[in-house]
Amino acid sequence: MRHELARPHRTPKPEPRRRWIGRLSLTGLYFGGLWCASTFTPSLVPRDWLFQGLLSGVVLAVGYGFGAALAALWEFLELPVIPQRYRRPLYWVLIAVTVARLGWYFMQTRDWQVPARELLEMPQVDHEYYLRIIAIMLIVAGLLLLIGRLLVLGVGWAARLPKRVSQRRIASVLGIAVFAVLLVLVVNGTLVRGVITVIDNTLAAADTRDPEGAVPPTTANFSGSPDSLVPWDLLGYSGKLYMTEGHVAEEISDFTGRAALDPIRLYVGLRAGDDHEARAALALEELKRSGAFDRQILVIATPTGTGWIDDNGITPLEFMHDGDTAVVAVQYSYLSSPLSLILQPGLVQESATVVFREIYDHWASLPEDDRPELYLFGLSLGSLGSEGSITLQSLVKDRISGALWVGPPFRNPVWRSIRANRDPDSPDWQPVFEEGTVFRTLTRSNSLDDAGPDWGPVRIAYLAYPTDAIVFFQESMWYRRPDWLDEPRGPDVSPEFEWTPVVTMWQVAVDMLGAFNTPAGHGHNYRMVDYGTGWMGVTQPEDWTAEDNARLADLMNDARPKGGN
Repeated sequence: MRHELARPHRTPKPEPRRRWIGRLSLTGLYFGGLWCASTFTPSLVPRDWLFQGLLSGVVLAVGYGFGAALAALWEFLELPVIPQRYRRPLYWVLIAVTVARLGWYFMQTRDWQVPARELLEMPQVDHEYYLRIIAIMLIVAGLLLLIGRLLVLGVGWAARLPKRVSQRRIASVLGIAVFAVLLVLVVNGTLVRGVITVIDNTLAAADTRDPEGAVPPTTANFSGSPDSLVPWDLLGYSGKLYMTEGHVAEEISDFTGRAALDPIRLYVGLRAGDDHEARAALALEELKRSGAFDRQILVIATPTGTGWIDDNGITPLEFMHDGDTAVVAVQYSYLSSPLSLILQPGLVQESATVVFREIYDHWASLPEDDRPELYLFGLSLGSLGSEGSITLQSLVKDRISGALWVGPPFRNPVWRSIRANRDPDSPDWQPVFEEGTVFRTLTRSNSLDDAGPDWGPVRIAYLAYPTDAIVFFQESMWYRRPDWLDEPRGPDVSPEFEWTPVVTMWQVAVDMLGAFNTPAGHGHNYRMVDYGTGWMGVTQPEDWTAEDNARLADLMNDARPKGGN
């Protein structure tokens, strides 16, 4: 009998430990470096070092994640891959190309920044600006990649855990699903809610403070005065600021040389009523008490998220009409506009609609020859609410006289429709709709009369600067070039601003954060002189000229508003 010789047992060689460079995705490095380099190109608003560093870091991490996911999908589908022996040389070549590209774009940043900052009248930056960008970029990208790595490890652990019970792939899928659900519940239920609670409590406390130097008004025409139905303590921070910034007849007469009235400024704070209906009813009673329906001009103003009414937008109206005006506003939130839009969706539209209908119904019941001209006003998120408050009746029967909507967010449905259906020969950043018979657009470089003489009985004007990212952001920019980059461009938009898929969307999204920090006349910082031009076109005062408008703006020094969105 033959016996086979037993083969000696060979201990398998342990697989060589993968070095850290082997854990990095070549495809991820390529896309991360490609997209990150593009973030240094010009955008709507020159960014400070913090915003630029955040943008570059986020895009670097997102690009890396996209490339890594693409490579993982490629491998999962068992498509051809680069042989292992070629990967290390290719890795170093790709690193060199990525670093060279990043370095070149980074060195070009100064050449791109200088003309862009000149267009927006912004100061130039120093050398520390660039060093800070690099530091912030690396920290942000590193943290995001670490979080992504932990999530991948968590998903892998969740996929392996059920295999102790069953080898079926469905068990791994269920394990991943359970992990994802638990992760969302923990983050949303603990972290997010905790952050929201802290923000809410902080801003609620801030809304009860008095602005520096603010004291209750003594004139009966202002809310918070002894005659007012709304006590000073219930105006909120923004309402108190708005009353403090108001003007009286003597100031107006000194400027115009004509007799004037004390303007009526009314404001109902968030705490003055339990709901929209209660606050709207109180606003109507304040209007009746103050004699607002006997004035020439009545304006329903919708505030921003914090309750702020920009005094630069109201003062020109009061001066050009010799104080024969009444403006009423009702606060619906104390959160900033972005937070209110995210955490309180639809709130501004609900409040503005209830307020408008309450006041409009009373106004429409008055004799047509014995009631004021009715206008609407809104800045930023306030324009979204004001735009949505108009009823069909107010445009057809018992018509309002018009509206001035300033810095309309890209979410405004009417503004979006006007841009999408504009006359073919008008640019996206200054759209002309149906030859300007109802709606017209104002920037700092044109007149509302440019659209033609046939402006109907309802005159609605939008004031929007071409560099206002809050106005011109589009979700589709990740795959489609926006029309406002076509020629001719807005006068303060950099000619070197080029569209890049994905990256441009992130750039303009970050520009929204910096849109408030631009000099007056650019971004989301609207000048008194442009507000005045808008009111001139909409209300058509008899004894007021463009020179008067510019002189008033110079007198008020076009100061940076003390409020906020």
